[in-house]
Amino acid sequence: MGNPLSPIIADLVMETLLDSVTKTIKFPIPVIKKHVDDLMLAIPKDEIETVKNTFNQYHQKIQFTVEVEKDGKLPYLDLLLVRKPDQTIKTEWYAKPIASGRFLNYLSAHSMTLKINVAKNLIKRVTTFSTNVDEATAKKIIHTQLRQNDYPKPLINRLINRRRENPPAAAPPTEDDNTKTFRSIVNIGSLTHKIQRTLRSDYPEVVTCPQQRKTVRSIIPGVKDKLEENQRSNVIYKIPCADCGSSYVGMTSCRLKDRVSGHRSTINKLTELREAGKDETDQEIMRLREKTALLDHCITNNHQFLLDRVEVLDSSHKKQNLAILESCHILNTQHTVNKRTDTDNLSGTYAGVLHTVKTIQHTTHRRTVE
Repeated sequence: MGNPLSPIIADLVMETLLDSVTKTIKFPIPVIKKHVDDLMLAIPKDEIETVKNTFNQYHQKIQFTVEVEKDGKLPYLDLLLVRKPDQTIKTEWYAKPIASGRFLNYLSAHSMTLKINVAKNLIKRVTTFSTNVDEATAKKIIHTQLRQNDYPKPLINRLINRRRENPPAAAPPTEDDNTKTFRSIVNIGSLTHKIQRTLRSDYPEVVTCPQQRKTVRSIIPGVKDKLEENQRSNVIYKIPCADCGSSYVGMTSCRLKDRVSGHRSTINKLTELREAGKDETDQEIMRLREKTALLDHCITNNHQFLLDRVEVLDSSHKKQNLAILESCHILNTQHTVNKRTDTDNLSGTYAGVLHTVKTIQHTTHRRTVE
Protein backbone atom coordinates (compact mmCIF):
# COMPACT_ATOMS: atom_id res chain seq x y z
CA MET A 1 0.00 0.00 0.00
CA GLY A 2 1.24 3.47 -0.85
CA ASN A 3 3.73 2.34 -3.48
CA PRO A 4 2.96 4.05 -6.83
CA LEU A 5 3.75 0.79 -8.63
CA SER A 6 1.15 -1.21 -6.66
CA PRO A 7 -1.93 -0.36 -8.82
CA ILE A 8 -0.02 -1.27 -12.00
CA ILE A 9 1.13 -4.62 -10.61
CA ALA A 10 -2.38 -5.34 -9.23
CA ASP A 11 -3.88 -4.61 -12.64
CA LEU A 12 -1.43 -6.93 -14.38
CA VAL A 13 -2.15 -9.72 -11.88
CA MET A 14 -5.91 -9.32 -12.34
CA GLU A 15 -5.63 -9.33 -16.13
CA THR A 16 -3.60 -12.54 -15.98
CA LEU A 17 -6.07 -14.04 -13.50
CA LEU A 18 -9.08 -13.16 -15.65
CA ASP A 19 -7.47 -14.50 -18.79
CA SER A 20 -6.65 -17.79 -17.05
CA VAL A 21 -9.92 -18.29 -15.14
CA THR A 22 -12.35 -17.39 -17.93
CA LYS A 23 -10.75 -20.06 -20.14
CA THR A 24 -11.61 -22.76 -17.58
CA ILE A 25 -15.27 -21.71 -17.17
CA LYS A 26 -17.42 -23.90 -19.42
CA PHE A 27 -20.02 -21.29 -20.38
CA PRO A 28 -19.67 -17.77 -21.86
CA ILE A 29 -19.83 -14.74 -19.58
CA PRO A 30 -21.77 -12.04 -21.49
CA VAL A 31 -20.85 -9.16 -19.15
CA ILE A 32 -17.63 -8.76 -17.18
CA LYS A 33 -16.25 -5.45 -15.88
CA LYS A 34 -13.14 -4.90 -13.77
CA HIS A 35 -11.76 -2.09 -11.65
CA VAL A 36 -8.50 -3.23 -10.01
CA ASP A 37 -9.79 -6.15 -7.87
CA ASP A 38 -13.55 -5.41 -8.08
CA LEU A 39 -15.38 -7.49 -10.67
CA MET A 40 -18.93 -7.29 -11.99
CA LEU A 41 -20.18 -10.35 -13.87
CA ALA A 42 -23.45 -11.55 -15.37
CA ILE A 43 -23.69 -15.32 -14.83
CA PRO A 44 -26.46 -17.94 -14.31
CA LYS A 45 -27.79 -18.13 -10.74
CA ASP A 46 -27.03 -21.82 -10.39
CA GLU A 47 -23.36 -21.26 -11.37
CA ILE A 48 -22.49 -18.63 -8.77
CA GLU A 49 -20.68 -21.00 -6.37
CA THR A 50 -18.92 -22.75 -9.24
CA VAL A 51 -17.56 -19.48 -10.59
CA LYS A 52 -16.48 -18.29 -7.14
CA ASN A 53 -14.62 -21.54 -6.45
CA THR A 54 -12.93 -21.36 -9.84
CA PHE A 55 -11.63 -17.87 -9.10
CA ASN A 56 -10.48 -18.85 -5.60
CA GLN A 57 -8.54 -21.84 -6.94
CA TYR A 58 -6.23 -19.57 -8.96
CA HIS A 59 -4.04 -18.71 -5.94
CA GLN A 60 -4.47 -19.42 -2.25
CA LYS A 61 -3.66 -15.81 -1.33
CA ILE A 62 -6.17 -14.32 -3.76
CA GLN A 63 -9.65 -15.11 -2.47
CA PHE A 64 -12.92 -13.59 -3.66
CA THR A 65 -16.32 -13.04 -2.03
CA VAL A 66 -19.61 -12.72 -3.87
CA GLU A 67 -22.40 -10.17 -3.64
CA VAL A 68 -25.57 -11.06 -5.56
CA GLU A 69 -28.12 -8.56 -6.84
CA LYS A 70 -31.11 -7.99 -4.56
CA ASP A 71 -34.44 -6.76 -5.93
CA GLY A 72 -32.72 -6.15 -9.24
CA LYS A 73 -30.08 -3.87 -7.68
CA LEU A 74 -26.34 -4.38 -7.25
CA PRO A 75 -23.83 -1.83 -5.81
CA TYR A 76 -20.58 -1.61 -7.77
CA LEU A 77 -17.98 1.00 -6.78
CA ASP A 78 -19.85 4.35 -6.61
CA LEU A 79 -22.68 3.04 -8.74
CA LEU A 80 -25.93 1.26 -7.98
CA LEU A 81 -26.75 -0.92 -10.98
CA VAL A 82 -30.50 -1.30 -11.51
CA ARG A 83 -31.74 -4.06 -13.81
CA LYS A 84 -34.99 -3.06 -15.49
CA PRO A 85 -37.71 -5.51 -16.65
CA ASP A 86 -36.54 -5.11 -20.27
CA GLN A 87 -33.04 -6.28 -19.12
CA THR A 88 -31.47 -2.85 -19.62
CA ILE A 89 -29.25 -1.50 -16.84
CA LYS A 90 -29.70 1.94 -15.31
CA THR A 91 -27.40 3.52 -12.74
CA GLU A 92 -27.69 5.63 -9.62
CA TRP A 93 -25.08 7.39 -7.48
CA TYR A 94 -24.34 5.13 -4.53
CA ALA A 95 -22.85 5.57 -1.07
CA LYS A 96 -22.33 2.68 1.33
CA PRO A 97 -24.66 2.52 4.38
CA ILE A 98 -21.64 3.02 6.65
CA ALA A 99 -20.52 6.16 4.77
CA SER A 100 -20.45 9.22 7.05
CA GLY A 101 -21.12 11.66 4.20
CA ARG A 102 -18.30 13.88 5.42
CA PHE A 103 -15.76 15.44 3.09
CA LEU A 104 -13.94 18.79 2.90
CA ASN A 105 -15.98 21.17 5.06
CA TYR A 106 -16.82 24.61 3.69
CA LEU A 107 -15.73 26.25 6.97
CA SER A 108 -12.28 24.64 6.90
CA ALA A 109 -9.08 26.62 6.36
CA HIS A 110 -8.47 25.21 2.88
CA SER A 111 -8.46 27.40 -0.21
CA MET A 112 -11.80 28.39 -1.75
CA THR A 113 -10.72 26.90 -5.09
CA LEU A 114 -10.32 23.48 -3.49
CA LYS A 115 -13.72 23.67 -1.76
CA ILE A 116 -15.50 24.65 -4.98
CA ASN A 117 -13.77 21.84 -6.87
CA VAL A 118 -14.94 19.35 -4.22
CA ALA A 119 -18.54 20.55 -4.67
CA LYS A 120 -18.23 20.48 -8.47
CA ASN A 121 -16.90 16.95 -8.36
CA LEU A 122 -19.82 15.73 -6.24
CA ILE A 123 -22.32 17.43 -8.56
CA LYS A 124 -20.62 15.85 -11.56
CA ARG A 125 -20.66 12.36 -10.04
CA VAL A 126 -24.30 12.48 -8.92
CA THR A 127 -25.60 13.92 -12.19
CA THR A 128 -23.48 11.63 -14.35
CA PHE A 129 -24.19 8.43 -12.43
CA SER A 130 -27.92 9.03 -11.89
CA THR A 131 -29.57 7.72 -15.05
CA ASN A 132 -32.38 6.07 -13.10
CA VAL A 133 -33.63 9.11 -11.13
CA ASP A 134 -35.12 12.41 -12.19
CA GLU A 135 -33.38 15.78 -11.94
CA ALA A 136 -35.24 16.79 -8.75
CA THR A 137 -34.08 13.65 -6.91
CA ALA A 138 -30.47 14.14 -8.01
CA LYS A 139 -30.62 17.78 -6.89
CA LYS A 140 -31.97 16.72 -3.48
CA ILE A 141 -29.06 14.26 -3.04
CA ILE A 142 -26.55 17.00 -3.89
CA HIS A 143 -28.12 19.48 -1.45
CA THR A 144 -28.23 16.88 1.34
CA GLN A 145 -24.57 15.95 0.95
CA LEU A 146 -23.21 19.50 0.58
CA ARG A 147 -25.39 21.07 3.28
CA GLN A 148 -24.18 18.38 5.69
CA ASN A 149 -20.70 19.82 5.12
CA ASP A 150 -21.81 23.47 5.60
CA TYR A 151 -21.80 24.53 1.93
CA PRO A 152 -24.21 27.50 1.51
CA LYS A 153 -27.40 26.98 -0.49
CA PRO A 154 -26.79 29.88 -2.93
CA LEU A 155 -23.38 28.44 -3.86
CA ILE A 156 -24.85 24.95 -4.36
CA ASN A 157 -27.65 26.26 -6.60
CA ARG A 158 -25.20 28.40 -8.58
CA LEU A 159 -22.88 25.45 -9.23
CA ILE A 160 -25.79 23.16 -10.23
CA ASN A 161 -27.20 25.78 -12.62
CA ARG A 162 -23.76 26.44 -14.10
CA ARG A 163 -23.29 22.76 -14.85
CA ARG A 164 -26.78 22.47 -16.37
CA GLU A 165 -26.27 25.51 -18.60
CA ASN A 166 -22.66 24.74 -19.56
CA PRO A 167 -22.03 20.99 -19.42
CA PRO A 168 -18.26 20.36 -19.46
CA ALA A 169 -16.77 18.99 -22.65
CA ALA A 170 -13.51 17.05 -22.82
CA ALA A 171 -10.97 19.50 -24.19
CA PRO A 172 -8.17 18.01 -26.31
CA PRO A 173 -4.66 18.55 -24.93
CA THR A 174 -2.80 21.50 -26.40
CA GLU A 175 0.88 22.22 -26.83
CA ASP A 176 0.63 24.88 -24.10
CA ASP A 177 -0.17 22.16 -21.55
CA ASN A 178 3.30 20.66 -22.08
CA THR A 179 5.08 23.99 -21.60
CA LYS A 180 3.48 24.89 -18.28
CA THR A 181 5.24 24.38 -14.96
CA PHE A 182 3.14 23.30 -11.98
CA ARG A 183 4.21 24.23 -8.46
CA SER A 184 2.55 24.25 -5.03
CA ILE A 185 2.30 27.32 -2.82
CA VAL A 186 1.51 27.44 0.89
CA ASN A 187 -2.09 28.40 1.59
CA ILE A 188 -2.21 31.52 3.82
CA GLY A 189 -5.73 32.83 3.35
CA SER A 190 -6.12 35.81 1.03
CA LEU A 191 -2.35 36.37 0.82
CA THR A 192 -1.91 33.19 -1.23
CA HIS A 193 -4.61 34.33 -3.66
CA LYS A 194 -2.85 37.67 -4.16
CA ILE A 195 0.50 36.00 -4.80
CA GLN A 196 -1.16 33.60 -7.26
CA ARG A 197 -2.75 36.52 -9.11
CA THR A 198 0.63 38.28 -9.36
CA LEU A 199 2.37 35.15 -10.62
CA ARG A 200 -0.44 34.44 -13.09
CA SER A 201 -0.13 37.88 -14.70
CA ASP A 202 3.68 38.07 -14.71
CA TYR A 203 4.47 34.41 -15.40
CA PRO A 204 1.57 32.73 -17.27
CA GLU A 205 3.68 29.60 -17.83
CA VAL A 206 3.66 28.92 -14.06
CA VAL A 207 0.55 27.26 -12.58
CA THR A 208 0.43 27.37 -8.77
CA CYS A 209 -1.80 25.25 -6.53
CA PRO A 210 -2.50 26.09 -2.85
CA GLN A 211 -1.13 23.53 -0.42
CA GLN A 212 -2.29 23.07 3.15
CA ARG A 213 0.71 22.62 5.46
CA LYS A 214 -1.37 21.92 8.58
CA THR A 215 -1.82 18.20 7.97
CA VAL A 216 -2.31 15.20 10.23
CA ARG A 217 1.35 14.33 9.69
CA SER A 218 2.42 17.76 10.98
CA ILE A 219 0.28 17.37 14.11
CA ILE A 220 0.97 13.72 14.95
CA PRO A 221 4.69 12.96 15.25
CA GLY A 222 6.04 10.31 12.93
CA VAL A 223 6.34 6.78 14.19
CA LYS A 224 9.46 6.04 12.16
CA ASP A 225 12.93 6.46 13.61
CA LYS A 226 14.42 9.79 12.65
CA LEU A 227 17.33 9.61 10.23
CA GLU A 228 20.67 10.98 11.30
CA GLU A 229 21.57 14.24 9.58
CA ASN A 230 24.36 12.67 7.52
CA GLN A 231 21.99 9.93 6.26
CA ARG A 232 19.42 12.33 4.81
CA SER A 233 19.12 12.98 1.07
CA ASN A 234 17.57 15.75 -1.08
CA VAL A 235 18.81 18.44 1.31
CA ILE A 236 20.24 21.95 1.30
CA TYR A 237 23.26 22.16 3.59
CA LYS A 238 25.73 24.72 4.91
CA ILE A 239 29.43 24.25 5.75
CA PRO A 240 31.20 27.00 7.79
CA CYS A 241 34.73 28.19 7.01
CA ALA A 242 37.25 27.58 9.80
CA ASP A 243 39.24 30.76 9.05
CA CYS A 244 36.57 33.41 8.42
CA GLY A 245 32.87 34.06 9.00
CA SER A 246 31.84 32.80 5.57
CA SER A 247 30.03 29.58 4.75
CA TYR A 248 29.26 27.44 1.73
CA VAL A 249 25.65 26.56 0.82
CA GLY A 250 25.12 23.51 -1.36
CA MET A 251 22.52 20.93 -2.35
CA THR A 252 22.61 17.18 -2.86
CA SER A 253 20.14 14.52 -3.96
CA CYS A 254 22.29 11.72 -2.55
CA ARG A 255 23.08 11.06 1.11
CA LEU A 256 24.63 14.05 2.86
CA LYS A 257 27.35 11.75 4.21
CA ASP A 258 28.40 10.86 0.65
CA ARG A 259 28.37 14.49 -0.51
CA VAL A 260 30.54 15.62 2.42
CA SER A 261 32.86 12.70 1.69
CA GLY A 262 33.17 14.05 -1.85
CA HIS A 263 34.11 17.50 -0.50
CA ARG A 264 36.67 15.90 1.82
CA SER A 265 38.17 13.91 -1.04
CA THR A 266 38.66 16.95 -3.28
CA ILE A 267 40.12 18.99 -0.40
CA ASN A 268 42.58 16.16 0.32
CA LYS A 269 43.49 16.15 -3.37
CA LEU A 270 44.16 19.88 -3.16
CA THR A 271 46.37 19.37 -0.10
CA GLU A 272 48.38 16.68 -1.90
CA LEU A 273 48.92 18.94 -4.91
CA ARG A 274 50.11 21.80 -2.69
CA GLU A 275 52.47 19.51 -0.80
CA ALA A 276 53.86 18.46 -4.17
CA GLY A 277 54.73 22.10 -4.87
CA LYS A 278 51.87 22.90 -7.23
CA ASP A 279 50.56 26.49 -7.28
CA GLU A 280 47.33 28.10 -8.48
CA THR A 281 48.46 28.08 -12.10
CA ASP A 282 48.69 24.30 -12.18
CA GLN A 283 46.11 22.69 -14.48
CA GLU A 284 44.89 20.20 -11.88
CA ILE A 285 44.36 22.92 -9.28
CA MET A 286 42.55 25.04 -11.85
CA ARG A 287 40.22 22.12 -12.60
CA LEU A 288 39.55 21.72 -8.87
CA ARG A 289 38.72 25.44 -8.61
CA GLU A 290 35.98 25.05 -11.22
CA LYS A 291 34.21 22.23 -9.35
CA THR A 292 32.64 24.14 -6.46
CA ALA A 293 32.70 27.56 -4.81
CA LEU A 294 33.96 25.78 -1.69
CA LEU A 295 37.17 24.69 -3.44
CA ASP A 296 37.54 28.09 -5.09
CA HIS A 297 37.47 29.71 -1.63
CA CYS A 298 40.03 27.19 -0.30
CA ILE A 299 42.41 27.83 -3.22
CA THR A 300 42.05 31.62 -3.32
CA ASN A 301 42.28 32.31 0.43
CA ASN A 302 44.10 29.18 1.62
CA HIS A 303 41.24 28.54 4.08
CA GLN A 304 39.80 25.28 5.42
CA PHE A 305 36.17 24.28 5.96
CA LEU A 306 34.74 22.53 9.02
CA LEU A 307 33.36 19.41 7.35
CA ASP A 308 32.36 17.94 10.70
CA ARG A 309 29.98 20.86 11.38
CA VAL A 310 27.65 20.53 8.41
CA GLU A 311 24.17 21.96 8.99
CA VAL A 312 21.03 20.94 7.10
CA LEU A 313 19.09 24.09 6.11
CA ASP A 314 16.20 22.61 4.16
CA SER A 315 14.96 19.53 2.35
CA SER A 316 12.44 18.46 -0.28
CA HIS A 317 11.21 15.08 -1.47
CA LYS A 318 11.15 16.50 -5.02
CA LYS A 319 14.59 16.81 -6.62
CA GLN A 320 13.42 19.55 -8.99
CA ASN A 321 12.78 21.83 -5.99
CA LEU A 322 16.37 21.71 -4.75
CA ALA A 323 17.72 24.31 -7.20
CA ILE A 324 15.24 27.00 -6.19
CA LEU A 325 15.62 26.18 -2.48
CA GLU A 326 19.39 26.41 -2.72
CA SER A 327 19.17 29.80 -4.45
CA CYS A 328 16.80 31.15 -1.80
CA HIS A 329 19.10 30.06 1.03
CA ILE A 330 22.14 31.53 -0.72
CA LEU A 331 20.31 34.87 -0.99
CA ASN A 332 19.16 34.74 2.64
CA THR A 333 22.50 33.64 4.14
CA GLN A 334 25.05 36.35 4.89
CA HIS A 335 28.72 35.95 3.90
CA THR A 336 28.48 32.95 1.62
CA VAL A 337 31.37 31.91 -0.61
CA ASN A 338 28.93 30.88 -3.34
CA LYS A 339 29.32 32.45 -6.74
CA ARG A 340 26.75 34.84 -8.13
CA THR A 341 26.05 32.38 -10.95
CA ASP A 342 24.66 29.95 -8.35
CA THR A 343 21.50 32.09 -8.33
CA ASP A 344 21.69 33.92 -11.67
CA ASN A 345 22.00 30.78 -13.79
CA LEU A 346 18.46 29.64 -12.99
CA SER A 347 16.60 29.35 -16.25
CA GLY A 348 13.15 30.53 -17.27
CA THR A 349 10.51 29.73 -14.72
CA TYR A 350 12.86 29.36 -11.73
CA ALA A 351 14.44 32.74 -12.37
CA GLY A 352 11.06 34.42 -12.70
CA VAL A 353 9.69 32.89 -9.53
CA LEU A 354 12.88 33.78 -7.64
CA HIS A 355 12.56 37.41 -8.79
CA THR A 356 8.97 37.46 -7.51
CA VAL A 357 10.09 35.98 -4.17
CA LYS A 358 12.74 38.68 -3.79
CA THR A 359 10.17 41.37 -4.66
CA ILE A 360 7.73 40.02 -2.05
CA GLN A 361 10.52 39.85 0.55
CA HIS A 362 11.52 43.47 -0.16
CA THR A 363 7.90 44.66 0.06
CA THR A 364 7.32 42.77 3.32
CA HIS A 365 10.50 44.24 4.83
CA ARG A 366 9.51 47.77 3.79
CA ARG A 367 6.05 47.40 5.36
CA THR A 368 7.59 46.07 8.56
CA VAL A 369 9.92 49.10 8.80
CA GLU A 370 7.07 51.48 8.15
